[in-house]
Amino acid sequence: MIFGVSPAKDAVVIAQATGSGKTFVIKSIKSIQFQARSGEDLTKLLQRLHVIFDRGRTSRRSIIALFGSSSGRFKSSVEAIKAEAITELAAAESGLPVVRVTAASLKMVLDCATGQKWQARAVERFNPTGRHKNWSQGAAGAAAAALKIAGGTSIP
Repeated sequence: MIFGVSPAKDAVVIAQATGSGKTFVIKSIKSIQFQARSGEDLTKLLQRLHVIFDRGRTSRRSIIALFGSSSGRFKSSVEAIKAEAITELAAAESGLPVVRVTAASLKMVLDCATGQKWQARAVERFNPTGRHKNWSQGAAGAAAAALKIAGGTSIP
């Protein structure tokens, strides 16, 4: 099982996926809403992540593809950075390895056309018919991160 995780200001989006290449498939997408106003809020997020990681762990080969916080011109919010840290803590406590994925690496993985944004290609690739009702930018990042860890492109 691959957990593609995309932390944001007010939610952590998790895409659970299996397979690689042509067999890669998104099994589910979950969005965990949270607030980062206190240690109690972050503890609740940690507990919810534990439940998901522990339930979805199918083998010792399960892995977390963490869509990392942006820096530079498009900086992530403090809340998103806290959510990223809590995700890494939950992974460590669950015994799951974490691989960081950056936005810069996704254009090639998704085989974007010249000038195409990776977010638009992710919709085409993973949710062309709207099957995933809770699709969002976070879902795009989580799904694309999972694909990168799964072994790259597979053009439908």
